[in-house]
Amino acid sequence: LDGSIRISSKVLWNANFTLSQNRIKEFNEVMYDYGADFEEYNEVVTTYTNTDIAFSPNIIAGSGFFYMPLKGVEAGFLTKYVGGQFLDNTTNASRSIDAYFINDFRLSYRFQPSFMKEVSVSVLANNIFNVQYSSNGYTYGYLGGTTEYRQNFYYPQAGRNYLLMVALRF
Repeated sequence: LDGSIRISSKVLWNANFTLSQNRIKEFNEVMYDYGADFEEYNEVVTTYTNTDIAFSPNIIAGSGFFYMPLKGVEAGFLTKYVGGQFLDNTTNASRSIDAYFINDFRLSYRFQPSFMKEVSVSVLANNIFNVQYSSNGYTYGYLGGTTEYRQNFYYPQAGRNYLLMVALRF
């Protein structure tokens, strides 16, 4: 779903919401067994059925609340929610990325000087509440005889950060 509503001549709200279920009918996970002494090498195949596709959250939602107090000036509060997702196709909760909810704030000013079509200046404050989250990662596993070794690696995202943009249209 995606929509916008103009609350007044100076206030606009838009939002989007996605519910999805992306599944794999049958998935073969291949792990390598190096034996108890790590001198052997065997492939171990495990078949999973009806699992979630890696990096495919079931819920994604976003919202933008915009206020235009003066001609060419816009302040926006942006939110984004991404549901939990799996690092691989096994639908194993121990190999997943937690859901996250982040907020940004943007202030923009546009004007039209006589020598060009438009100048736009924006300041964006990303992750204004300094949320610690990861939006990506990977997992790795292997066997050593009867012992299973699993490792998850995550890519942490930036805390609060700022961006200045200047756009010139001729």
